[in-house]
Amino acid sequence: MSDSSSGKSSGTFELRVSEDDADVAYLRLPSHPGTSPCKMSKSVRLHDLIGDYDGPDVVLDFDIRGILVGIEILA
Repeated sequence: MSDSSSGKSSGTFELRVSEDDADVAYLRLPSHPGTSPCKMSKSVRLHDLIGDYDGPDVVLDFDIRGILVGIEILA
């Protein structure tokens, strides 16, 4: 994935778009640990939370403490 920022996780938002597929993006939140690869404790699809959701596939990534650390968007 290519960075739209400096590539360092320093308390800022970082949007990465896949180099292989421009329809895939990942938003690292300031709470993201910044290690690569980062193992998430839990991933939840937005469609599973909102049954009648009719938008792009969105996956919410949580760390072991239950804190939202990233959002994957598949258009």
